Amino acid sequence: MNVYPNPEPQLHSEPEKGASDSNLQRNSLGGSDFVTEKKTLANSSPKLRPTFNPESESYLRELIRSLQCKICNQLLRQPLALPCGDTLCRTCIPRLHERRYISYPSQSDRKQGFTCPFEGCHGQEHSIADCSLDITLTNVLTSVEIVLSDSAFSQDSVDTSSFPSSGPGKVQPIPPDKAHIYKVFWAYRIAKDGTLPFTSDFPTPPGIEHSEGATEQEKQHFANLLARLRSDFDCQVCYCPYNSPTTTSCGHTFCKACLERVRDHSNLCPFCRKTLSPYRNISTGCGNKRLTSLVSLLYPQITADKDTQASEGEIVSEQTIPIFACAMTFPQIPMFLHIFEPRYRLMLRRAIEDGTRCFGMVAHRPGSVPPADGDFVAPFTRYGTMLYVTNLQMFPDGRSLVETMGIYRFKIISYSWQDGYPLANIERVEDIPYADEEAMEASERINGSDTDSPTQMFSHLSTQELYQRGFEFVASMRNESVGWFADRILNTYGQPPQDPAIFPFWMATLLPVNEREKYLVLVSTSVRERLKLVMVWIKAMDQKSCIPAGGHGISCIVS
Repeated sequence: MNVYPNPEPQLHSEPEKGASDSNLQRNSLGGSDFVTEKKTLANSSPKLRPTFNPESESYLRELIRSLQCKICNQLLRQPLALPCGDTLCRTCIPRLHERRYISYPSQSDRKQGFTCPFEGCHGQEHSIADCSLDITLTNVLTSVEIVLSDSAFSQDSVDTSSFPSSGPGKVQPIPPDKAHIYKVFWAYRIAKDGTLPFTSDFPTPPGIEHSEGATEQEKQHFANLLARLRSDFDCQVCYCPYNSPTTTSCGHTFCKACLERVRDHSNLCPFCRKTLSPYRNISTGCGNKRLTSLVSLLYPQITADKDTQASEGEIVSEQTIPIFACAMTFPQIPMFLHIFEPRYRLMLRRAIEDGTRCFGMVAHRPGSVPPADGDFVAPFTRYGTMLYVTNLQMFPDGRSLVETMGIYRFKIISYSWQDGYPLANIERVEDIPYADEEAMEASERINGSDTDSPTQMFSHLSTQELYQRGFEFVASMRNESVGWFADRILNTYGQPPQDPAIFPFWMATLLPVNEREKYLVLVSTSVRERLKLVMVWIKAMDQKSCIPAGGHGISCIVS
């Protein structure tokens, strides 16, 4: 193999009509169809039904609390999902302040922020750009309001005018056959008025002397509530109740696993098609706490099954992919292959036939083990890039010319061999959240870097300045007709990316830099650190009296 440089009481609602009983669901995401297995975790049954326990005051209190704002005690109004997973009313956002020493990402709405008011966040700063209207929770609140309104009760022949008011006056007793429905109505009404403190226990409704089990009329009314809520808790990717609900930057919510699967194919929201902001790492980020609470109350089986599988070690985030050990590649950068070795021809054919058109690319390990690989023992590197086959030309003798595009980076957890090529369990490698990136930049610009590394000399520069200097270097090299940036190279690999996160990958592909140095860029999860590594290369080249000519891209011949 050679590499050469070249360019019950359980109340329930019926499942939605038209729901598929198949174990597979086909989705169209990012312009390409893929097949995903319906989640077995609590979603293995298409008839999973929500439950409701009106006889438990603690249950009712948790349900109402899930709809309340911690700040104003009222029901949430225009609920905003915060990056920490909590939620508050739009009007309850603390006073905004100007954020300083932050240049990346270069967005005007990231210049304003506030200190999170919730104890669990420990005073962390949030950018207002990272807070989105929680569309799912808004729909839930609307549905609950419709079902628990006076007009809804009157349609069920329940006269709420006979219920005691929250104000002073003579309290009339509540008939036992209406006690449970009154408790729900009472708690909801005082929460709506803002007179029910968030941390308080369930309020003792006046007028109730004793109560028995829920009547058929009460059960029917609660069933109406659940029927209306049913569709609000369906993930729009797998069409099952949310499992670890995660809210995106556009305000839509999906199962965490579904969202991770979507991002393997597209960076667009499956619902509204807006670009998903990488303001947080989906794999390690916080889920939507309010929706998680509601799911645990209405769909307790999901939580129970998830806890059981976690205790049995059945929940895994890795996926298994074929590995092509050849050369170093990067996300969003094209890679060109000429394959004629039988084992890799078989690997390629399988990738095409199973519809994924994907395989992982890693480099041969250059001598000693890179520090990033740790105790990973293999003849190839631990980190690599997932490639997607964009074009394939097959010849009668079995050879193939393959055009691919890097999708994302991964880390190999374990591997085995199959038909001569590696088969690996991997986990996706994500950049750190925007908030951490911004905090790093602000800290370095104020205090300087506390690390003794070649990149330390660039710590005083803003992230945007680092990117701009790299961009200017490319322009100057083109003016000097340096071969690395010749027209034929740029026609293949494109113009310098406008995204600072991708720019270092593009530079590592084209510059004649040692593979070990390029590997540092591949494994780095900080945009700022990658840009500083590129600046180290540029500084070294500027100090040389002679810069080698010739174009350097990446292409492989497999023999």
